[in-house]
Amino acid sequence: MKKLVALFMTLVMVLLCVPVLAENAPTVIRMGTHWKPELDPHNIDETTGNFTIGDEEDRLIRIAAEDAVREKYNVEIEYVQYAQDTRSELVLSVLAGNPVCDLALMWNGSENTVLAQNILQPLDKYVDLYDGAAWMLPDKVYGHNYFLNANQSFTQYFSLLVNLTMLEQVDALKDADGNTIYPTDLLEKDEWTWSTFKDYLTKIQAFYGNTPAPDGAKVSTVQAYETDHRYATLSAMYANGGAIYGAKGLQVNSKESIEAVQYIKSLRDAGVMVDCGVYDDGYTPQWCESGNDFGRGATVFAECPIWMIKSHIDECTARGESVALMPWPRPDNLAKDSEDYRQVISVGDIWGVLKGIDEEKTELAVKVFRTYWETYYELKAHVADMSEYKEAMAETEAMKYGLDIFNEKLGDGILNAFIFNSEKCVPNDFANLLGMRDPWDRIVGKGFYGVEGMPSYEVAIEANMNQFTDTMAQMEAILGSNELHDNQAPSVAAEGYVSIAKGENLETMVEDWSIFFHVEDGFDGIIDPMSGTFDTSKVDVNTVGKYTVKGIYADKAGNEGSAKVPVIVFDAENKTAPTVTMKEELPPVAMDTNVLDIDWAGKYVESAVSADGLDLMDKITANVSELDTSTPGEYPVEIVVTDYNYNTANVTITVSVVAE
Repeated sequence: MKKLVALFMTLVMVLLCVPVLAENAPTVIRMGTHWKPELDPHNIDETTGNFTIGDEEDRLIRIAAEDAVREKYNVEIEYVQYAQDTRSELVLSVLAGNPVCDLALMWNGSENTVLAQNILQPLDKYVDLYDGAAWMLPDKVYGHNYFLNANQSFTQYFSLLVNLTMLEQVDALKDADGNTIYPTDLLEKDEWTWSTFKDYLTKIQAFYGNTPAPDGAKVSTVQAYETDHRYATLSAMYANGGAIYGAKGLQVNSKESIEAVQYIKSLRDAGVMVDCGVYDDGYTPQWCESGNDFGRGATVFAECPIWMIKSHIDECTARGESVALMPWPRPDNLAKDSEDYRQVISVGDIWGVLKGIDEEKTELAVKVFRTYWETYYELKAHVADMSEYKEAMAETEAMKYGLDIFNEKLGDGILNAFIFNSEKCVPNDFANLLGMRDPWDRIVGKGFYGVEGMPSYEVAIEANMNQFTDTMAQMEAILGSNELHDNQAPSVAAEGYVSIAKGENLETMVEDWSIFFHVEDGFDGIIDPMSGTFDTSKVDVNTVGKYTVKGIYADKAGNEGSAKVPVIVFDAENKTAPTVTMKEELPPVAMDTNVLDIDWAGKYVESAVSADGLDLMDKITANVSELDTSTPGEYPVEIVVTDYNYNTANVTITVSVVAE
């Protein structure tokens, strides 16, 4: 009886504890990403067995950020890898009523598509949770806060670099004591303005204007300032409080933006700024060439894409030259500390909360987001508050770019300029995101080069305002509705190929092209492959060669997707064996390798060509019947190449199997 009573009491205690345990169970907040290996500190590479975040300190900091979230909110973070393209994955999960994650990361360039799908929650009601954390709150878009920012930028997408050593040759830039006045000095003295910049460039151009540029440069003589006019103009607009679309809404025709364009044009007209060459349309710059020329020593100032800064600074360093990364100068009428004086910063990868996440979970997700990233950055910089992060990390970040911050004479100025620039770097450029960048590019470029009679910017922008206002109106209508918007093209896959003898009838050979295609759409599901249109115009059946037939499919919303089927026209009279050439060095095969995984064409064959001139690299097979990868040694492998008329060539190679 006592045992029964004891058992009963035990059961009662267990039952009483269940609600308590359930109440204390952690809530799961799912962070969704297009690339889990760089976000999840617990993710392991299945091949190597190593953590995919290779920086161990960074990995441990991320784990500490998880711990902070767990301790403060009783939340476990789960990392979700999107199974397909971000733009498709997010909308399809919302459409199915089962959002794939609570915090959705969108890669830079996908945000416009995602926003236009009307699947992101406005986060306006949670803005109080951002108090004291302005870093996580980008500007409003269409009157609402849709995004959460975790990006702590130190420099622009296209940064203004200056070769300080080249300046030392210009006597006109020296003071009365013969010391060079560097841009870093002007910044420190609060004289880094549009007027001084123009005067500075004028003196440089007067000195270097007839100096031949180094070999390989796009320009023939050394330039004061070579750039991509689009990025220089954007930089000037933001430095003047303007934008294409910014915190104040549509600003493409604002007084500040017009003044900035006029200033850039004045630099160009004065011959102190040149574009880095343009493409065949006559107005689109060859956008990376200014950075390339900077690295060669062909220009003193240049805008350089962020991913190329380090390599080009290294080129200068190898010649014994010092480089500074400068903030874009301010207009003379704005103070250095003015809120209108900004650097243009792309929003980069950014986060949002999907529709279908309830209010309570959304609020918790925003809190978790703030705590996680605050903890991450504070620990990374060893500071007590996020506001101290950039200054604390500036030296480390500057060294990553190769800036000469320890130079006895120039180092302090280089570092101070980098710190000032970083403090002005808050994500603020939504033009790409909102689909307004392309029309703006065309208007500015055509106006600069007089293409198609495009008038001056202030006239052209007013004449073309409908391109911007229509985009806004369409987006506002979408975001103001309760309907999801289908802006995703159907996914079209093509399988197989067609080979046809020269002179034969293609329509007789293939009566139904739809058999090669499989089509799916996120909103409409499986699309009938027979509903497509098939473009055969690229195929010349009278000439040997490789061609394609394009299958084009539209979904119910009118979005189009396509794929191509290869069509090979061969010579049926050809009876000559193909020619196959092996690589000079044949790589060994690691012991226990699965022979089916070996890329024989890519690793062992240099070329394979039919007698009628067709590339046959995709027509290579290997006879591996004598290859034993379980035992080290040398084995014969027969490489077989068959052309489209069934002529074959065989080459036997010796493959070494080695123990790793």
